Amino acid sequence: MKVLREAGLVLDRRDAQWVRYRRDPNLACELATVVDAVLAAERRPERKAA
Repeated sequence: MKVLREAGLVLDRRDAQWVRYRRDPNLACELATVVDAVLAAERRPERKAA
């Protein structure tokens, strides 16, 4: 997350002992699309090899 924050792709906010991250709303549309696609792929359940 540090690399993403330093690259300007995500913003962080401290909430007690937690750090909350979100995509920077000021990203260029193309970059936001890529970040959203990566995040969506991470949420998909893993497929088991047959």
